[in-house]
Amino acid sequence: MKIQLDNIQRVCTGQRHNAFGDAVIFQDQLFISYRSGTHHMSDDGKIIVVQCKLNGQRVSYHQLVLPGYDLRDPHFTPTQSGKLMLIAHTRSSPAHPVPETVSWFSTGNNTWSGIHFPGPRAWWLWRAKEHNGMCWGLGYLRQANQLNLYAGQLRGQMELKREAILSKKKHGLGYPNESDLVFTSDDRLITIVRRDADSYTAQLGISKPPYTQFKWQDLKMYIGGPAMLLLNDDSALVAGRHWDGKNLHTRLWQLNITTAKLTTLAVLPSAGDNGYPGLAIHNDRLLMTYYSSHIDNQSRMYLATFSVDQTRDS
Repeated sequence: MKIQLDNIQRVCTGQRHNAFGDAVIFQDQLFISYRSGTHHMSDDGKIIVVQCKLNGQRVSYHQLVLPGYDLRDPHFTPTQSGKLMLIAHTRSSPAHPVPETVSWFSTGNNTWSGIHFPGPRAWWLWRAKEHNGMCWGLGYLRQANQLNLYAGQLRGQMELKREAILSKKKHGLGYPNESDLVFTSDDRLITIVRRDADSYTAQLGISKPPYTQFKWQDLKMYIGGPAMLLLNDDSALVAGRHWDGKNLHTRLWQLNITTAKLTTLAVLPSAGDNGYPGLAIHNDRLLMTYYSSHIDNQSRMYLATFSVDQTRDS
C-alpha cells in the first residue's frame, strides 16, 4: 500500500483538553468522537460527537454529558442492524469509585439515545466490534494484570466470555490494556494490545471460533491507544502512539497479519500528549483522527486525509 498525506485540519473548538477520540463512516458521513475536559485527568470530561461530510466539512455537533462523571475514551461500533453505537467509560472518583462502561446508539443525523450501562463494571472495555449479531470487546483491569474477552449487547449486557486471554500470570507479559479488534472473512478474531510493563511491547493476538484460545506474537514496539482497520484477511492498517527512543508521536503502519510485521506508512505531526487515533477508509481516501499537543502544548483533535493506493504488493 502507498499513501500520501493531503491535508490536516483541526476539528475541535475552544481551549479545553481535547483528546482520546475515534472516527467512523456511517451513512456516507464521517463521525468523529473525542473527550473534552479542563485537563487530561479532570473530573469534568464530556463526549463530543462531530458529524462531517467526507471532505471534513462540519454538519452537526453534539455533546454527551453524565453529570458528576468524567466521561472518557469514546469509540464507535457500527451494527449490522443499521445503528451506530458509541461506548465510553467513567473514570473512578471519590464520588463514583467503580468505573463503568456506558453506551448510546444513533440511527443517524447525530441524534443519540439515552445512556445504557452494559458493563462490565470496574473492567475497562476499551473497544467493541459486532460480529454475527454479538458485540465483542476486550476489557482490562490494572490491578488484575490481565485482559478478558467479553461478548453480548451494548444496549443490554456484556458478559465474560473468556478470562485472562492475556495476562502476567499466564503469559509473563505485564499490564495488557488498550486494544482494538477486527474479524476476518473466515471468522478469525485479530487484536492488537498495548502493554505498559516489562518490555512495553504491543502484542498481536489471533483466535478462531469459539475464541477460547489465542495465539500471541510480539510486535516488538510500543503502541499506545491502538486502532486497527482491516484491509483484507492478511493485512490491516494500525495506528497509535509510538515511542521512537526519544519522543512520543502518532504513527500509521501497515500490518502483515501472517508475519506480524509492521511497516511504517506515515508519522503524523505530533508531540507531547498525543495519539489515540481513529481510522476510516472510503474508496481511495483514508481519514484518520488523532490528538496532539505539538502546537503551543495545547491538546487538540486533528483530522488527517490521505490519498491511498491499495494495489497489493507482489
